[in-house]
Amino acid sequence: MENVLTMLRRFVSMVLAFFLALVPFANGNKTKDPGEVRCKVALVSDVHIDRRLPAGQLALRNCYQDMLGLSPDGIAVLGDLTNYGDKATLERFFEITKEEIPDSVTPVVIAGNHDIGHAKDADGGRMNPEALADFVSLCNEYLDYNLEHPFYTIEVQGYPFICLNDESADNWDRPEYSDAALQFLSDELTKYSASGKPMFVLIHVPLAGIHGEANFYPDGGTEEPWTSQIQTTLEQYKNVFCLSGHLHKGLSNNVETPTCTNVNGVYYLNLPSYLMPNWPVDYAVNGLGFLMEISDTAVLFRCRNYYLHNWVDNFDYLCKLS
Repeated sequence: MENVLTMLRRFVSMVLAFFLALVPFANGNKTKDPGEVRCKVALVSDVHIDRRLPAGQLALRNCYQDMLGLSPDGIAVLGDLTNYGDKATLERFFEITKEEIPDSVTPVVIAGNHDIGHAKDADGGRMNPEALADFVSLCNEYLDYNLEHPFYTIEVQGYPFICLNDESADNWDRPEYSDAALQFLSDELTKYSASGKPMFVLIHVPLAGIHGEANFYPDGGTEEPWTSQIQTTLEQYKNVFCLSGHLHKGLSNNVETPTCTNVNGVYYLNLPSYLMPNWPVDYAVNGLGFLMEISDTAVLFRCRNYYLHNWVDNFDYLCKLS
């Protein structure tokens, strides 16, 4: 049985590579250097697996395997782990993650609107709070997180990844955050800022107006008052990075639709969709993510296609630290 699964995985990888080989890629020479790298974290978002569709599950395994070839200290998945939010598929995501990521690599996972808000459309009507509770429970069961709340910090080599999950009662793609979550964010940033190291805040839906979503996804960002509250908190600290997904925007260096940008001293990176289609902004194919390399003076985001195991030119972002 295992040999059959191995052959099937290889076949799916070959098919993905065949179709994506039609897209022009460069091997991506490393032209930017952050200095001596202290920590590496592989980033991906919007993997959208479905328990009934084995190709997406195999694509997720392929993603993890390519990431592990880069010797990361951590692997972060920024939401939309599933396509329809049903509990069986959510559990399948955690099973694959547990099977593929060794104990030496730290997994960092948040939920997306497809995992929380979309759950009511899947198996007969699980509402957002139930779906969120399932997510927290599965994090504890499979990743040994020991969570009590849907907001938490996971450390990778001493660098904090502060995770906020949607706590809305019934919204589809409009995240809401409790006062307790916002206070937690402030407290964690205060605590970790004393080290002077970069701090990473993970949300699935980006803050409004940061990545130019009005130009291609009107009202696609987090609504008020949460955008203003989170943005105001982030701007009180140095060396803060806010990482998100959700927009399926592909890659762009256009100032009107930036993939990576600095707003009032905070760096914002929006990840493309890994499995589902991306919007045709500048560069829109599947399989995209980043490898984040952290040094004492900078954070470098190196764009990679995890389908083809290639670096992607022109979309590396070197962010200098204060």
